[in-house]
Amino acid sequence: MNEIYKSINEKSNGKYGILRFPCVTFNGNNAEVTVVCKKSDRALVDDNLRELTDIVKEACGFHTPVKLKIKDDVLTAAALRIAVVRFTEKFNYVSSMSHGITAETEPNVKVKLKMHSAMHELAKNDYLPRLKEFLQNNYVEDISVDVDVVDYESGGSAQALAQGTKKEYIITSVQPYIGDFKPDKARAISAITTNEYNVAVCGILAMQTEFTSKGGRAYDRFLIYDGDLSLQCKFFPNGMGNSIATAYELINKPVCVLGNVEYDGMRNEASMTVKEISLCTADGLTPPPLKAEPKSYGLIVPQNYEVLVQSSMFDGSMDVPPSLKGDFVVFDFETTGLSVIYDRPTELGAVKISDGKLKESFSTLIDPRREIPPEVVEKTGITNEMVKGQPLFEDILPDFYKFTYGCSLIGHNIGFDFPFLLRGGNRSGWAFGSRRTFDTMGIAPAAIPGIARLSLDNVLASLGLSNDNAHRALSDAAATAKAFIAMKKLLAKS
Repeated sequence: MNEIYKSINEKSNGKYGILRFPCVTFNGNNAEVTVVCKKSDRALVDDNLRELTDIVKEACGFHTPVKLKIKDDVLTAAALRIAVVRFTEKFNYVSSMSHGITAETEPNVKVKLKMHSAMHELAKNDYLPRLKEFLQNNYVEDISVDVDVVDYESGGSAQALAQGTKKEYIITSVQPYIGDFKPDKARAISAITTNEYNVAVCGILAMQTEFTSKGGRAYDRFLIYDGDLSLQCKFFPNGMGNSIATAYELINKPVCVLGNVEYDGMRNEASMTVKEISLCTADGLTPPPLKAEPKSYGLIVPQNYEVLVQSSMFDGSMDVPPSLKGDFVVFDFETTGLSVIYDRPTELGAVKISDGKLKESFSTLIDPRREIPPEVVEKTGITNEMVKGQPLFEDILPDFYKFTYGCSLIGHNIGFDFPFLLRGGNRSGWAFGSRRTFDTMGIAPAAIPGIARLSLDNVLASLGLSNDNAHRALSDAAATAKAFIAMKKLLAKS
């Protein structure tokens, strides 16, 4: 405890030792001191408010009027985790492990950390004692801190991949899928730092999506990932085999791809035109385990979606085609920028389609834990003040996992949004890599022959639809959902 707590306890003979005084704010000539207590102790505070105020004022040495702000300590695991993450990010040398922080309140209140052994050596005499003091000063409960010290370099773990330490994989159990590609080793994605030709790269395959070019040529998009990094891939069948987009035996499996790589040094991201592909086994490369559907929502609860005005494409005037049977979730991110490595989500919006009808919506602002550039604020209308204090990305993912459970995922240019979801999900244990995906940008040329531009606004205009609040996540997701339904019905009639 700090000196203020000790002084308050001494002056009250321990009477108020069960309370916490985490912060003070000044409003004009007044000092407002926050007092945290359990609900069962609220009466003690209310009955002794004048005495407690005088003791706090004397202990703090204030020469201004003091007002107490009483808060009941209703502690949830999500709120505790967010508080610890925010505290941790004040320490640059441990901030990189903040995504792996977890908290639990049953059976005991506990914070769990995972850090590298070298980081732990630095933290044990600085960050860790200060974290324990922070918890003592802010929470009534006794909160323990468990530290799992790991050595990432000693194995090909997901953590090692996330830190970019893996440069090459030894390949075994090769099963050629497209072509006769039988490598014995392949690059890791983190080893791609320039344009290269006929290079073999290994990763886990996800985001299989069918596309049609504006000229009517069919091709596939997918990505492979290892740890935090992903590689965007294109494949043009050219008579070599069937569409990869519908090869569901490949999804979320380790593969090797052979092709030509283009590297974007500004964004530290790469893309590949794939020639051949093989299933394989690679030491240290395994998909994250899939979790069961959470029993209940925590922070974000979906809302019923009400469509006030719909065109004939949405009013049920025609039968639902087989391609719209089932459940889909259309989602969209707003972010601080275009790089999945350097930028962070600021908003997530999604709508659920069930058998061709919009049923539910899911929407939340997200604190990116960094400044939003002015040009992004101007484009989206999302300001730094709006996101301050909003949930962190890691903390809304369990709810989004539940909302999307058993659903295919849809986006407009999903190759931008899905890597943010994949990276955040893999980091926090909510893996989305096995989901089927669709892209309205890739569907549009087939559904709207002759379309000149594939922006969402132009696709909507070509369908007689509109987006009243463009560049806000929920509005973009709803507009994309309507475009998806309309185009699938047009294709069913053709």
